Amino acid sequence: MGRLQGREEHFNLRDLDRQAIRMLGKYLRPYKGRLLLAALAMLAVTAASLGMPYLSKVAIDRYIAQGDMRGLALISLLYLGLNGIYWLGAYWQGYLSGWVGQHVVYAMRRDLFQHVLRQSKRFHEGEPVGQIVSRLTHDVNTLSEAVSGGILNLVNDLLTLTGIVVVMLMFHVRLTLVTMTAVPVVLLSMGYLGKKMRLAYRQVQQEFAAVNAGVEQSVSGMRVVQSLSKESFTVEQFESLSLRNVKANLRVSLLFAAVFPTMTITNMLGTALVLGYGGTLVAHNIITLGVLLAFLRYVDRFFGPLRELSLVYNTFQAAAASLDRIADYMNRRPEVTESAHPERPPKGFEGEVAFEGVTFGYGEGAVLHDLNVHLRAGKTVALVGPTGAGKSTFAGLLARLYDVQEGKITLDGVDLRRISFPNLRQTVMMVPQDVFLFSQSIRENIRYGRPQATDTEVEQAAKQAQAHAFIEKLPEGYDSPVGEGGALLSGGQKQLIAFARALLTNPKILILDEATANIDAYTEALIQQAMDEIRRNRTTLIIAHRFSTLRKADQIIVLEDGRIVGQGLHEDLVEHNRTYQRLYRR
Repeated sequence: MGRLQGREEHFNLRDLDRQAIRMLGKYLRPYKGRLLLAALAMLAVTAASLGMPYLSKVAIDRYIAQGDMRGLALISLLYLGLNGIYWLGAYWQGYLSGWVGQHVVYAMRRDLFQHVLRQSKRFHEGEPVGQIVSRLTHDVNTLSEAVSGGILNLVNDLLTLTGIVVVMLMFHVRLTLVTMTAVPVVLLSMGYLGKKMRLAYRQVQQEFAAVNAGVEQSVSGMRVVQSLSKESFTVEQFESLSLRNVKANLRVSLLFAAVFPTMTITNMLGTALVLGYGGTLVAHNIITLGVLLAFLRYVDRFFGPLRELSLVYNTFQAAAASLDRIADYMNRRPEVTESAHPERPPKGFEGEVAFEGVTFGYGEGAVLHDLNVHLRAGKTVALVGPTGAGKSTFAGLLARLYDVQEGKITLDGVDLRRISFPNLRQTVMMVPQDVFLFSQSIRENIRYGRPQATDTEVEQAAKQAQAHAFIEKLPEGYDSPVGEGGALLSGGQKQLIAFARALLTNPKILILDEATANIDAYTEALIQQAMDEIRRNRTTLIIAHRFSTLRKADQIIVLEDGRIVGQGLHEDLVEHNRTYQRLYRR
C-alpha cells in the first residue's frame, strides 16, 4: 500500500499514458449522450449564476432608483426564473454526471476483476493481495470522484470565473483589477492547505491500514499469542499502532479546522476591497450603487470556484495516478490464454494424459527437465519424491495453471493449449493441500463447482466423500456456515468437503495434491474408504508423502530434481529404486 501511495505522491499528470486515457474514453463513449445533456445543464447553471447579480444591478439602477414598480416586478419574476433554471440545471448536471460516473466505475471494476481472475497462478503468487484489492477498491473509487462530475465541475468553475471577470470588466476595469489582488492570496493559502491535507490524509490511510493489519495478524495468530503468553506484548504493539493512527487523524483535524476560517478570510478580503474602493467610486458618482451591489455578488460567487480550482490539481493528480495503475493491470496479458480455435478430442474426453518432452521453470533454472510420461485413462497414478522435486509443478502444468516452456502436454491426444477453458476446467480438477472454503454454508461450498446441482446431488456427493456423517451432526446440517476460510471446521472436515465438491463436479481427471497431508488418522481412514468411489471412472493423480495412500495406485512415478527416476508399482520400487527406498524408510 505504501509503495502505491508513494507512486501517487510523485506522479505527474504529464506522466499519464495516452493509452490509459483512451481506455477511459472507451468506457465513457457509450454515455456520450448523457454527458452532452449534463454539459448543457452545466451551461444553464453557469448562465443563471452569471445572470442573477446582473439582474440585481438592473433592478436597483433602472427600476428602484426611478420608482418603476412594474419593471421591478418583471425583474423579480426573471430573478425567480433564473433561480429555477439554476436549480434544475444543477440537479440534472449532478444526477447525469453521477449516473455516468457510477456506470463507468461499475463497468471498469467488473472488467478489472474479470481480468485479474484470468491472470495466471504466477501473477497471483507474485502480486500482493493487498495491492490487487487496492486497485479494485481505492483506485477505482478515486477515479470515480473525478469521473462523477469532477471534469464537468472543473469546466463549470472555469466558465464561471471567466464569465464573472468579463462582466466585472464591462462594469469597471479598475475596480476589477483591485478585486483581483486577492486572488494570489486565495491560491497560495488554499494550495498550501490542500497539499498539506492530501499528505495528512495519505498518512491517515497508511496508519489505518497498519491498524487493520495489526488486528488481522493478532487475531489470526491468537493461538500463538496465547500459547506464548504474549497478550500484554501484543496489546502494547496494538496501542502503538492506534496511537499513531490517532496522531495522524489529529493532524487532519487541525488542517481541516484551518480550511473554513481561511476560506472566510479570503472571501472577506475580496469583499473589503470592493466595499472600500467601490464605495469611494460610488461616493464620487463614478459607478452606480447597482454596480457596487453586483460586484459584491460576483465577488461572493468568484472565490468559491477559485478555491475549488486551487484544490483540483491534487484531485486530478490522484485520479490520474489511479487510472495509470488500473491501465497497468488491464494491459497485462495473461500468461495462460485460451485458444482462439479450441479443439475437442474426436471421441470426447476420456482422461488419457501424455507429457512429451516437457521442460518448465519459474525463473532462469528449470524445475522439470524433459519429462516423458503417459497416464492411462481411468487409472490411478501416484507421484512421489523429495521436497522440491517438482511434484506440485507437475500437477499445476496438468491443470494448466502454467504453460509448458518446452514440449507439450496432451489430453486425449489434444494439446492442453488447444482446449477451451470451460472444457479443461470441467475435465481436470485439483484438490490442494490447503483447502479454501467460501464464507457460506456447507451446501453452497459443495455446490460451487456446479451451481445448478440439486440438494439431492449435493448430499450424494457428500456421502461418496464420507462427509455426510459429520455434516448431519452439525446443528444446521448442510446449511451450517463454515466461517471465514472454513474456520468453523477442522482440517479433516474441510478436506472431505473439498472431495465432495470435486465429486459433484465429476471431472475425468482428479488431482489430489497432498490432499491427505494435514489430516488425522480417522479422517484418513474415511478418505481411504472413499478412494474407490473417488477413483471410479476417472484418471486420478495422487501426490502424497504417506505411503498408505499409495497402496491402490496402478502406477507410481518417482521424481527427483525435476526428473523421472523411476516408475512402477510399490513392491518393485521398494526393491529396486534408491530414491523410493529412501523416502519409504523415513
